[in-house]
Amino acid sequence: MVSVIVSARHPIQGSPLERNLRKTVGEEHELFIINNSAGQASLASIYNFGVEKANGEILVFMHDDAFLMTRGWGNVLVKKFSQQPDLGIIGVAGTQYLFEDNRSWTAAGSPFIKGRVVHHLENGDFFMTLFSSEKGDQEVVCCSGVFMAVRREVFTTIGFDESVFDSFCFHDIDFCLQARKNWRCMVTTDILVKHRSVGTFGEKWEHYGSQLLQKHAPDLPASCTDLVPNHRNPQTIHVVDLKGKMSQETIT
Repeated sequence: MVSVIVSARHPIQGSPLERNLRKTVGEEHELFIINNSAGQASLASIYNFGVEKANGEILVFMHDDAFLMTRGWGNVLVKKFSQQPDLGIIGVAGTQYLFEDNRSWTAAGSPFIKGRVVHHLENGDFFMTLFSSEKGDQEVVCCSGVFMAVRREVFTTIGFDESVFDSFCFHDIDFCLQARKNWRCMVTTDILVKHRSVGTFGEKWEHYGSQLLQKHAPDLPASCTDLVPNHRNPQTIHVVDLKGKMSQETIT
């Protein structure tokens, strides 16, 4: 079973998000769309609460403004986890290298960042952030929390750190760095996610990013490749305009 856990700012029964998940998953599933309308609970605490309630062998954590564009994505997860016993986490975007002095997971640039995410913004912009051109599966040290599937067994030894990451950022990177001591982490292009927003970077992001670097200082830089990024090499992320090239409608 696949258990989907979402922290919802505006929870509505039968919402487009709920309909999208049920229509696309293609696998036995349960949904936990948890009310966080007051915005007082951190994503780490919401996710840990959801894990305690969930029954699935695969736990999916995702943003409440993300939608699946791939039908049968639950089947994809089940197949990949069953075929790779040492695989702990599957995401849709991530990096093969994290610096010891730069909190951003995209800082290493090409060819270290992997995956792709579609963005559909309120102003009508519809584009794909193409972190890399490769298709298929790529091993990474951490993945973005916009969509992150985790094998249930990973939670026997670790959880989301809600004491340090008591807000809405870096809980995902921290979790991956905890998990990779015993499990592999990868991103796949076999699942495509549409995000209705882009990342925001401010004082909170800076603060919790510093907390991440401090907590994991003994294990940074983190890498799953023999290559080493050049600090002076400009970050390379390709943006592809999708207007008129594919349907902008959300599957519901």
